[in-house]
Amino acid sequence: MLTYTQRICVFAVTAAGLYAQTAAPNMPVTDTRTSGAVELAQGQTARINVLRPNETATTACSAALTYFDGAGAQLKTATVTVAPGMVGYLDLFSDADLSLAVDQRKQIRVTVAVPVAAPSATSSSTTPKALPICRLIPTLEIFDEVTGRTAVVLGGFHHIADDAVTPTPTAE
Repeated sequence: MLTYTQRICVFAVTAAGLYAQTAAPNMPVTDTRTSGAVELAQGQTARINVLRPNETATTACSAALTYFDGAGAQLKTATVTVAPGMVGYLDLFSDADLSLAVDQRKQIRVTVAVPVAAPSATSSSTTPKALPICRLIPTLEIFDEVTGRTAVVLGGFHHIADDAVTPTPTAE
């Protein structure tokens, strides 16, 4: 009986240790969306635009804009603050940021991450969802650096499932 009790205690302590290692750190939660992939050639600039459409809102909205290459490496990032009815953006230059030669192209994509509010304790749902603090409409544009002519515009960003509006557990 003593051996059985010891095994149960060892199992319980091990399980608790494993659970503690996999618990998410207390980090801010974001609603993150990604564009599809496009290629950028020498002489072109990529611009991620984010529109804050609600002109009646009274507060600005912050978002982290991040460019990634085709292998998932981060190329450039910045946080922009967008007032209601306004547009924020971040440029990725083929020459200054990527040092592309005349015959080179680089596959890129961009993410837009907006902080979310904690779920309401009075929610009628059994699993309350966190909601984005504000709504932004993103588009990715590729244009020629010399002429300024737009070559492509992408909309229709998609949620990244790993951290899409999922509240982070808090340590107590």
